[in-house]
Parts: sequence; C-alpha cells; structure tokens
Amino acid sequence: MIYVYDIILNWSSNEIYDFFEWELNDEIEHIKRIPLFKINTETFSDILNYDIRVEPELLNKIKNLTEVYTVDKIGVISYASVFTDGIRAIGVEFNEKGISIFKSGLLLDEEQDILMLSNKMMESKIDIGKLKKVDKDPFITRFEKDMRHLLKTEICDCYKKGNFDKLKYLYYECFGKDLDNIDLMYHKLLDSIDREMNNNHNKLYEVIKLSYQNKN
Repeated sequence: MIYVYDIILNWSSNEIYDFFEWELNDEIEHIKRIPLFKINTETFSDILNYDIRVEPELLNKIKNLTEVYTVDKIGVISYASVFTDGIRAIGVEFNEKGISIFKSGLLLDEEQDILMLSNKMMESKIDIGKLKKVDKDPFITRFEKDMRHLLKTEICDCYKKGNFDKLKYLYYECFGKDLDNIDLMYHKLLDSIDREMNNNHNKLYEVIKLSYQNKN
C-alpha cells in the first residue's frame, strides 16, 4: 500500500472547496497517513462529480489505515483514501457501505507533492457506482453562494412575516429607489439575486450582517 503522509484535509459533505476558500470553522483534519490510489481520469472525474459507491474489496483494503492527529492521541478513520489521476488529487471518506460521505481538496503544495509521487505509480482499477450528481456551479465562489443564501433567507423571511418596512428598506438599498407593490418588490429582489450579483448586493449583504451583529 502506498501512503500520503502529513496532509491537511477539509471534509465537506456537499462541495469540495478550493484551498483559498477554506475557513477556520470548517471540518479540517490533520492526517498522519492515508492510502493513495492512482486512477484513470474518467474514474477521477466521476468521483469528483458524483456521490459514489465503491466495492467491498476496496473498503477491505483501506479499512482503518487512515490515521489522524487529535488533541492527545492518534485517531483512525475507518474508510478513507486519496485518489489522483496524475493531474488532480482528492480525499474521500466512505461509510461502511462504501458510499462517499465526505470529500476534500488539498492544499496546493501538498497536492503537487502527491502528483509528483503519482508519476512513479501504476494505475489501479477502481470499480465505482455513480449515485447522485453533485450540484455545483463552477462560476460561483463559496462567498457568493453564502451571500446569496443569506440574502434570499432574509428577503423571504421579511415577506412571509409581513415585515414590509424592512423589505422596502432592503429594496431601496439594492435598487436605489422605492416601489409600492410589495409582491413585485419581493420577486424583483429574488430575481436580481438569481441573475447576477453586483456591488448593490454586496452592500445589502453587509447591511443584513450588521443587523444580526447588533442583535447579539
């Protein structure tokens, strides 16, 4: 078995974040060692773009081989490995049924080390089953996604609770003008968020964040 040693993984159940989008409250683990497999590009793309299921044979090969640093001891992840096609690398954790439950990108320098190591490796044939396709937009950053979620949540909350004064205020901050039709105001705000974010949305995001901070 070939291992990767001393790397950082940022586990996520729904999206793989680029290293420059990692945040302090993410589920980041310092891995002591983890199995490494070189696979073909097609299989790698499937792992990247789908929730997957691997065969019991692979689970048996990697069982309890991933070690992770904890506060006072070395812990074990039951089923995890890093996969590379020689161009990219990704960490994946599986449950006992072989279904991927967490994935992680790698820090740039650590990924480069893995790619160099993979040049001397033979490809392994990994049989996988593709499950649900991962829903992601490659043109939207993590910050933009979080901002859209907060804006939509606040706007919908104001509308559903009848807080129309605040909804009018948000509309004015976004568009710089008033509108008397509440329904139209509500839909125009949501439509603007779905179409394209701009500086007005950034300003609106900061206003909403500030309002939450003032409540604390």
